[in-house]
Amino acid sequence: MKLLFLGSKRILLFYLLLLLAVSASHAQDILDSTFQQPTPDQALTEFLASVEQKSTLRFYYLDEWLEPFRMPESTDRVSLRTTLGTLLEGSGVDFVVIYNYAVVFFKNPAHSQQRDALIKKATAERKKIDRVTVGNKNTYQPGKRVTIQGLVSDEDNKAPLAGVTIYVHELNRGLATDAAGKFNLVLPAGEYLFTLRSVNYEEKVLNVMAYGNGELKVQMIIEPTLLEEIVISDQNILNTGIGQSKLKLTELQRAPSFLGEADVIKQIQMQSGVTTASEAAQGFNVRGGSTDQNLVLFDGTPIFNTSHALGFFTAFNSDALQESAFYKGSVPAEFGGRTSSVLNITSKEGDFNKWHGKGGLGLVSSELVLDGPLKKDTSSLAFSVRSSYSDWILNQLETRYRGISEGSIFFYDANIKYAHKLDKHSKLTVSGYTSMDRFSIANDTVNQWQNIAATVRYDKTVNDAWFYTAALHWGQYGYQVSEDDPVQAFDLNFGVIYPSLKIDVNRNGILHKQSFGFHSTYYQFRPGTITPTSEESQIKPASVPRETAIESALYFNDSYNWRSNVQIEAGLRLSIYNRLGAGNVYHYLPDLPREPEYTTDTTSYSAGQFIKTYIRPEPRLAANITLDLQSALKIGYNRMHQYVHLITNSATITPVDIWQASNTYFKPVRSDQFSVGYFRNSKSNVYDFAFEVYYKMQANILEFKDGANLILNPQLETALLNGKARAYGAELTVNKLKGRLTGGFNYAYARSKRKVEGPFDVETVNNGSWYPSNFDQPNVFNANWRYNITRRIFFTGTFTYHTGRPVSIPVSAYSTDGNMIMDFTARNNYRLADYHRMDVAFVLEGSRKKNRLFESTWVLSIYNVYGRKNPYSVFFVSQSGMLLKPYQLSLIGTAVPSLTYQFKF
Repeated sequence: MKLLFLGSKRILLFYLLLLLAVSASHAQDILDSTFQQPTPDQALTEFLASVEQKSTLRFYYLDEWLEPFRMPESTDRVSLRTTLGTLLEGSGVDFVVIYNYAVVFFKNPAHSQQRDALIKKATAERKKIDRVTVGNKNTYQPGKRVTIQGLVSDEDNKAPLAGVTIYVHELNRGLATDAAGKFNLVLPAGEYLFTLRSVNYEEKVLNVMAYGNGELKVQMIIEPTLLEEIVISDQNILNTGIGQSKLKLTELQRAPSFLGEADVIKQIQMQSGVTTASEAAQGFNVRGGSTDQNLVLFDGTPIFNTSHALGFFTAFNSDALQESAFYKGSVPAEFGGRTSSVLNITSKEGDFNKWHGKGGLGLVSSELVLDGPLKKDTSSLAFSVRSSYSDWILNQLETRYRGISEGSIFFYDANIKYAHKLDKHSKLTVSGYTSMDRFSIANDTVNQWQNIAATVRYDKTVNDAWFYTAALHWGQYGYQVSEDDPVQAFDLNFGVIYPSLKIDVNRNGILHKQSFGFHSTYYQFRPGTITPTSEESQIKPASVPRETAIESALYFNDSYNWRSNVQIEAGLRLSIYNRLGAGNVYHYLPDLPREPEYTTDTTSYSAGQFIKTYIRPEPRLAANITLDLQSALKIGYNRMHQYVHLITNSATITPVDIWQASNTYFKPVRSDQFSVGYFRNSKSNVYDFAFEVYYKMQANILEFKDGANLILNPQLETALLNGKARAYGAELTVNKLKGRLTGGFNYAYARSKRKVEGPFDVETVNNGSWYPSNFDQPNVFNANWRYNITRRIFFTGTFTYHTGRPVSIPVSAYSTDGNMIMDFTARNNYRLADYHRMDVAFVLEGSRKKNRLFESTWVLSIYNVYGRKNPYSVFFVSQSGMLLKPYQLSLIGTAVPSLTYQFKF
């Protein structure tokens, strides 16, 4: 049946139909419950006629509206509402159901008006709109479903860009490129406006004429220096997961930093929900988790130590990085092995067409980055190196502990990446990374540690929808503590080697974007060896037997556009852990505390024999409900397990901390996190707003016994206790994205508590009550700003404040046999003074003309502007026999200026 309209009355009828639809909305279930399998390539009008013959439904339309549409090939049994909605999407033709039998099709007048408004706005903002054609215009058929296979890459080095958001305005739908920079989009043939955005890149607007199936290759330009900078304003709206972000690497060099060293980890620490203990604290704490609960990947290989100089600097050269993604809420199923967050860092790939160089000269270190083609458009090489060159900086720091300023420091890091295009659909990549540190305080011991990571990766595109990646990784971390005093001379060594295999398969479907794969890592721990290094040394040699384990996982992830405004991402990761021999398992008396003196027996396992196996499912779920063009509501749930543990009795990582594999007594840490967030952008995209709340529960965390000996202890189960933790909080973030003054602030109210309650007093902490963890900081506030004085001169700054962290202090002391005994009534019973600091920088950039051969930048930075003596720790010294005098240690108690020169060619 057909309904004829008079042209001038269509708009009036449109609103009348909407009114009727609302009055009859309670009766629209008939389309949701009606199923009929169409014949492939069948005309829509013929399909509707066949439905009328087999049901009570009646359809009203104009022939000219529906005749161009053909039914797509489908094997899915979907409702009639879904079939029509998918087919007519983006065409401007819509439909309503009246009185549960009449389906009326109409032209939506708002469709063309919205498009005209978007083009007018882009023109007013002086945005270039590139016109591209996909398919053959001669075969154009309105309404026919076409497939666009897209590839987004860097204009300079042609490297694929992952995580680029593509927003199709007419469909009110967005998607993102995968790890290979690809996307797959199925939509009705027609004209569309695409907006592509990515952190660190200039926004791209395309007018796409989609006539048929075809490829769409887009090259994006590194974000230039502009008075009114182009900013990513819809990432939080379009991304499915909650608590996910991409770091803005282009801003690192402009931000104030300690001694001019650009720092990706410090940028992480300025995000809401992330804290750190102090300036010299290695790593970071995320939503109440410890530092070892963060998975840091460099080209897919885990990095165990991410810092130089005990946390003053980061072990990654920011100029050598391509992108960095951070997950603190909803973590995709492809990641596992840690329970708080994931920082996924990808190094820069060399340009396939021409050579580039970049470098910097600072007060502490210098760096050089080179990349370019070995064979044009076929193979490329990227290389970077950074090294410190003097110990003088520690001598300039005013501290309350003179030993700091009399210390010695040296570090370097380097990475190399080779990429080779085997053919049009496959690529081989080989990358390597290393970092090394040597650090000492006055006449104290010398600490050295080193990271090594290597990756061989093969990427293959099978067809339009399928591609896979196979990678071999090699990781190694170790440290050495040396003492030169002849009486106490020794070398203490620890190390871990962890090769791994990863296979990831991705499928881009029409409604589903799926990934699945297999990961396996082999661990070999050397828990510790101490060796005397002089004939006079009183140190006795000792070692702890090596430990081996295999951690594997199977995972599946599915991102599904359930409705036009609802995206769901569901995943399941099945982790399998095997602790292997050779090794010993000690047995203890059942009715007494677990102590070395109560050991009753030992079970020995030969090499390769299974000692303990854990199989743990890890469900993941995230949903993004787009409320309108400017706002979204997100929810997320994660369950994750961790099988390797950092063993420490301090609030920050130290060189003598060790990593312990799960075993019979140390179960894997289990973490469950629930989070909900509301995200909104202003209509003008000048401001964005985010508010998130979360609750995290953890089981099987490890805490140390009071007075525990952790170094070279072959029976660590007698020194550590199993407990549980909980963390909860709310995070608010507000950013100003455009204008001469840009920046933002974030505030987090966050609590992190632990509970250890054993069957015996010696295995119980704080009488079994909840107590604040070492990194419990209830109030955290961060602010950052950038003021454009001119087009090339900037004033930037950051301010951070957080509640002082908990520490344990004695409430009394007594002397026995000449030894001072301190009495601690409770763990973490006191807090250090609140921490706050302001840093500023003046940035002078040279000319940024596109064809300029050489560019330069000067950065004058002042760290700790007002010279705040933030406490690092509190310690006590006995005086006059019984008197305890407290001292507060501040590592950086003065303003620290620096000047850095950066160049690019």
